[in-house]
Amino acid sequence: MFDPPIDLSDLPGYQATASTRPARTAFLGRCSTKDNQDPRSSIAGQLAEASALLAPGEAFTAHFWDVESGMLGLDERSQGSADDYARLGVPVPRDGGLRELLEWVERGELDRVVCERISRVARDMLPSLQVEYHLASRGVTLECANEPRGGMTTGQLELRRTAQVRAEIYRHELLEQSMRGQRQHAAAGYRHGPPCYGYIAVVDADAPPAANRFGGGRPKMRLALHPDSRRADTVQEVFQLRREEQLRDSEIARVLAADLDRHPLADGQVLWRPTRVRRMLAQPKYSGYQVFGRCAARTNRSRINPIADWVWSREQAHPMLVPLEKWHETQLVTAQMQQRQAPGWDRVNEAAAQRRIQLRAVRESDTHILYEAAGRQFVLPRGDLPAAVADEVIAILEAGA
Repeated sequence: MFDPPIDLSDLPGYQATASTRPARTAFLGRCSTKDNQDPRSSIAGQLAEASALLAPGEAFTAHFWDVESGMLGLDERSQGSADDYARLGVPVPRDGGLRELLEWVERGELDRVVCERISRVARDMLPSLQVEYHLASRGVTLECANEPRGGMTTGQLELRRTAQVRAEIYRHELLEQSMRGQRQHAAAGYRHGPPCYGYIAVVDADAPPAANRFGGGRPKMRLALHPDSRRADTVQEVFQLRREEQLRDSEIARVLAADLDRHPLADGQVLWRPTRVRRMLAQPKYSGYQVFGRCAARTNRSRINPIADWVWSREQAHPMLVPLEKWHETQLVTAQMQQRQAPGWDRVNEAAAQRRIQLRAVRESDTHILYEAAGRQFVLPRGDLPAAVADEVIAILEAGA
């Protein structure tokens, strides 16, 4: 219906010239961790579905796939080593993961990328869109085997965006269900994370089996006192040195290091560091209660969540090393010591408070402290803070506000 009024088919350029170069098509796949899915069947199944989009006689130029969570950001993807993937025994060749795919695209070595469905690119919509945009801006098409072929672009786009939204909603649903289970796990007193100094993890033989689960499942564990009783004594002495003598982290570390026979190091520990002492003093599990949600594990493990958001077990779940009242008193002493800044700190603290920026100590030595605030880290001396240094710190806080 849009033909010219006369026959122009004899003119050069009447029809687009077909490229003589065969299309360079890559396979992109992903499955969750090997604990949740069997990558051998999952990746092979995705490849079989994606192969339906190949032309007769065409083969994939390269294969890119990952075995990891689709909730990771682009900068966190494709972290596994070649040896790790070789041990999985997946019957599909691997030229890399998503990160390597983007590098191939950047070098102009691909024309088309095919995957089973858009959620295999990423669970979150933002990184999925970022990959799609990156490919399109370099002339590389992204096709999904579960999307219809032909028709109008708007229909295909609506289906793809709907699938991306659904994938992200499913991701949040999984997180909500997982967090609900983690809270109940902690409330019942079962262990979360590695055991802290002075404890070991033991299987709770009295724990009920997981309902509606085929197979054994992971056993529930609780904390128990370490067989070396010196560790329990060390924990109690650390709290006493802070609470009664108000020693700094570095001073307590020196006390412990001076007598390793009484204060043994933890496995893999080479010396007593102030940061380890600080973590020990902040650990509420020494009160005998199980506690979950202290740190922002997925975003920033160094950031401590508000205490009001922590999940405490309904009752004491393991042997107590420090009574909860003494732990509470120790936290007050620590807070008071942190507020006792030299006069030069007044303007810095006021500037931080006005901008609702937390000035947090990361680690320290006998003479200096490494602070973090407003996305920046800087080293400041102990004691008096020179006016010029205070001005520079305030400028950093103002820039990050």
